[in-house]
Amino acid sequence: MESAGISRIVILTRPSAKQALVARYGTEGQTRFAMAQSARGATDFARAVHEDDAQTIAVRRIRDAIPADIKIAEISRAMVAQFLFAPDDLVVAVGQDGLVANAGKYLDGQPLAGVNPDPGVIDGSLLAFDVPHFIAALPEALQGKRPHREATLAEAATSDRQTLRGLNEIFVGVPNHQSARYRIRFGREEEVQSSSGLIIATGTGATGWMRSIMGDGERHNPAAPTLRFAVREAWPGKGFGATITRGTVTAAEPLVIESRMDEGIMFADGIEADGVRFDAGVSATIRPSARRVRLLL
Repeated sequence: MESAGISRIVILTRPSAKQALVARYGTEGQTRFAMAQSARGATDFARAVHEDDAQTIAVRRIRDAIPADIKIAEISRAMVAQFLFAPDDLVVAVGQDGLVANAGKYLDGQPLAGVNPDPGVIDGSLLAFDVPHFIAALPEALQGKRPHREATLAEAATSDRQTLRGLNEIFVGVPNHQSARYRIRFGREEEVQSSSGLIIATGTGATGWMRSIMGDGERHNPAAPTLRFAVREAWPGKGFGATITRGTVTAAEPLVIESRMDEGIMFADGIEADGVRFDAGVSATIRPSARRVRLLL
């Protein structure tokens, strides 16, 4: 198999539920004993073993299919934020949808393939491949000839020079999800709000957290250079408004938030650990990112 353009494949996984359980109890034997104390625990561990086996087999099959002249790097989700992706990398996320979102926001044009290690269990909208289909598509992917679709990222740039991107959505609020206070500006309108926070979603994330807030089934093209925002439970009390609660964000009409929180935070795609501080006096301008995620098909 000849390759052109791609010189390294980065295989991304997340620690399995089995690995987390074994880390908690010390050994696999102790884990089995502890989990067997209840019928549900035994069932949960059997499921965790199945998922771990499926992921292990999937990674091994992908690794064995990679040509000898292509470098391989294997990383876990916890390493993504610090990992240095090269321009000629092909990133392969083996797991669930969330893993694709976690990787996408840290890439800058590198192709990203979502691989479902266990289609009988995992139903992933961002997982274009099962293992056999990915292996069959690998020659085209290495030559840069595999079709792809682009997905828009949400991007928040703060006044203290922090940047946060999200493939699904960005959340603005406080870590304990209690009352968030801020000044919001959208278009020609602005007001001070007290709410449970804001969600700014891409088309990719429109059917997830955003849909549970908006309560509608409106489709939002993942490639469209627009975002949608929704304020969660705005409280129209003394000194606070509740009129700017949803809208469509573009590059020309961004959403601007000025924090009035002692311990504010912004995080993307549900990963609070990757968030940035958003304390009182800091402002954030949120718009569609100039970066696009290239999802292989």
